[in-house]
Amino acid sequence: MNKKRIVRIVTAVLAAMLVLVAMFSLTSCAGSKEEKIESSWTAADADAATYFTRILPMSAEAREKFVAASRGYNMSAEGFDKNADAPNLGVVDLEGAKAALELVKPQDDASKVKFEEFRTALTAEQVKDIVTRMGETVSLEADNGPIDTLLVWIGKFLQILTKITGGKYVLGLLVFALVVEIVMLPFGIKQQKNSIKQAKLRPKEMAIRNKYKGRTDQATQQKMTQEIQKMYQEEGFNPMGGCLPLLIQLPVILALYQIVIDPLRYVLGKAATLSSALTTYCTTAKAAGGLGLSIGNGKGTIELLSQAGNKLEGLKSFSYFSNAQDCYNALNVGSSMPDFTLFGLNMGNVPSFTSILVLVPILTFVFYFASMKLNRKFTYQPAVQDAQMGCSNNMMDITMPLMSVYIAFIVPAAVGIYWMFKSVLSTLKSFIMSKVMPVPVFTEEDYKAAEKALKGKGKSESRPVERTAASGTKPRSLHYIDEDDEPLPPPVPERIEEPAKKKVEKDEPATEVKPSQVPNLKEDRKNTDNKNK
Repeated sequence: MNKKRIVRIVTAVLAAMLVLVAMFSLTSCAGSKEEKIESSWTAADADAATYFTRILPMSAEAREKFVAASRGYNMSAEGFDKNADAPNLGVVDLEGAKAALELVKPQDDASKVKFEEFRTALTAEQVKDIVTRMGETVSLEADNGPIDTLLVWIGKFLQILTKITGGKYVLGLLVFALVVEIVMLPFGIKQQKNSIKQAKLRPKEMAIRNKYKGRTDQATQQKMTQEIQKMYQEEGFNPMGGCLPLLIQLPVILALYQIVIDPLRYVLGKAATLSSALTTYCTTAKAAGGLGLSIGNGKGTIELLSQAGNKLEGLKSFSYFSNAQDCYNALNVGSSMPDFTLFGLNMGNVPSFTSILVLVPILTFVFYFASMKLNRKFTYQPAVQDAQMGCSNNMMDITMPLMSVYIAFIVPAAVGIYWMFKSVLSTLKSFIMSKVMPVPVFTEEDYKAAEKALKGKGKSESRPVERTAASGTKPRSLHYIDEDDEPLPPPVPERIEEPAKKKVEKDEPATEVKPSQVPNLKEDRKNTDNKNK
């Protein structure tokens, strides 16, 4: 037999075997899929089940109403209170489920017909099956990046301080704020040294400004600024050096804020997905198995943990999560949970006008306003040259404390207390700095010495100036500020030359002058004197 023919036969046999294996695999998969949905769905309804399983979670309202219907409640009924205590009745309310499906009704006509057929034939078993299919698996493993890992380490340190203070979260925050101020102290010292150097250069700066006093054109102001910057450069002073500590402190403050408001993630070290799961459970209506708490977004988990407390038992059977029991076990931290109360008040709650916690925003305004005023007294403040700038500073003294009041009304009270305590520490630090490293105050003698030095320097570096003969003064140009404004001596009048005598042409004959034509100068002078008399 030919070798080529043998190879062809073997290849054909192998290909046939591969086709049979593939067909068997596809048949097995189709059979298992059909067996999976055949318990509660017909083959015609399989696509509808997949569609609603995918589309319902996209609408929080539709999902909430559908899950509530699976528990026996019709949230669309008139007068229904979704946040009333509602244990699981175990009976499906088909009317409520169909009302929930109306919220995700398809738009095209062909799908609408199929949708209506499915909705009409919906059964209780199908409702429960859709709810089971919608259950999400919550990842309980923390997947933190470098920044989040650093924040977790800082949060662990806050947890240690909380335990030292008896488990009180607010007291731990106060000690934590003190430690942060101590860590940031080197930057405060650098900023104070920069202020001292700026204060020492203030007489020279004022002398330069006084030199250009009264000249408000753009060219003059630009030259004045350049001269001040040159003086700073010669003295080795960087005006922006004092901003560096503030720029470093800003991201630190923002990072600490995240740690304070989200203790579940950073203090207890739980996964970010678990924080989201807790938020979902707490804000879902009681009819759907949640706690029905009214909590806004962006406030972290401190308010959730303070309000949920020991009400997490319902999380075990929460139908939104397929691993609800595991979520409950992860959140049941026992003694590791911080105590958010202080003096009998829950500082994890957000202040409102109906509770005594309204004192927190009010005190925040008082502490912040007093802190700004005292800090300006204890720290160096450059003299304000512009009246408009002074008005802006006064506006800042009011608007910034008012903004702190607004923020204190939308975040838990513990954050407001932390803010107040930091204001007190900041003022205390400024007071100590002003005593240990006082800022010099220049006197009139210092200013005169700086002005004298500036004039001497100006004469040595002055350049020749063109002078105008007509006016006796030098030109004043907006693009060149003269170093010396002394007037010039009066101009010397120019010598006026007499007109040249008419030349006598050689060819022209000389004219004889008669004696009678010669003027009697003595007689003319005598007549002129008589007229003047």
